Parts: sequence; C-alpha cells; structure tokens
Amino acid sequence: MCLAGNNCLGTNRKYSEQRLPKNYVVANKMKATVLYYSHKRKTAFFAREIAMYLWSKGLNVSLSAISDFDTQKLNETDFLISGCWTCGWFVVGQHPHKKWSACSRKMAGRISPHRTLLFTTYKFRTGSMYRKMKKTLKISRNTHIPFLKSKNGLLTETDKKILDQFISTSLFY
Repeated sequence: MCLAGNNCLGTNRKYSEQRLPKNYVVANKMKATVLYYSHKRKTAFFAREIAMYLWSKGLNVSLSAISDFDTQKLNETDFLISGCWTCGWFVVGQHPHKKWSACSRKMAGRISPHRTLLFTTYKFRTGSMYRKMKKTLKISRNTHIPFLKSKNGLLTETDKKILDQFISTSLFY
C-alpha cells in the first residue's frame, strides 16, 4: 500500500498540493518502508500511524505486512521501519514473533542501522524486545537505533519527536 500516491489517504488534495507548516521536516523523494507483523491488528494500526506521520512529513511511504513484502523493494528505500507484537510471558522470555524474525533475517544488513527504526506493541512490558530485534537484524549492541513501543497502537507526541529526530539525523548517513 503506497501512501504517496494521489488522493490515496482520502484527502481531496493531491500530494503536491498539500500545505505543510513551516516547522515540518520535508525530505522530498526520500522513501520509507514500514513493515509489520500483527496478530490482533494493534501492530498494524501502529504501523499505519507511523506511516501516516512520515507521509505527512513529505516522505514517500510504503506500508506492508511482512507476509506481503518483497525484499527486493529494499533496494528502493532510504529508511526501514520494522516491528511486530511482543511474544512471550509478561517480562520474562519476551521475543519478536518467529515470522517477523524470519523475514528480518533476510533483510539484515541491507539498510544502514542509522536508517533503521524498530517498533513493537505490547500488553504489559516490552522486556528484551529491543535487544532481540536488533540481534535478529544483526545490528551491533553498541549501535543505538530508535525504538517505539505502544500499548494501544497510537502514536504519542514523544513518538513523533523520535520520528522527527530519526528523519533529520538519518539524512546525514
């Protein structure tokens, strides 16, 4: 699902006619791919919130479930945003879902860690999800990459600030 096409978000204006406030970071022609694995739609909803926000910032955004994604499309993307729901018991033994892990192993190393952002949805806590997701993507423990987490699938103001910083700092890598 491409969010950058004409009128595909239900607005009456075409993308080129959208007016953005001056404080928006606009990175024209930059492409972001938002991938997710969802169990009960909360993660899919959170991924869509992220994609819509990035689109509002001027990026071309592709939103896809990992089951529908062709890894060759990574050759055309500048930013990778990937996430899944938290599996495991409460805080102990939490891990990314095996379907997300299998897809992510195929993508490991294809996008710079500085242009990668991870996200998860959870019920109680995220536990060691961040560390295990980085490990699956073969990203060094010492490399900091942004991580978003949501209990309800909604993008918070803090999440938006993290996304803004991610877009602006990633442009230098």
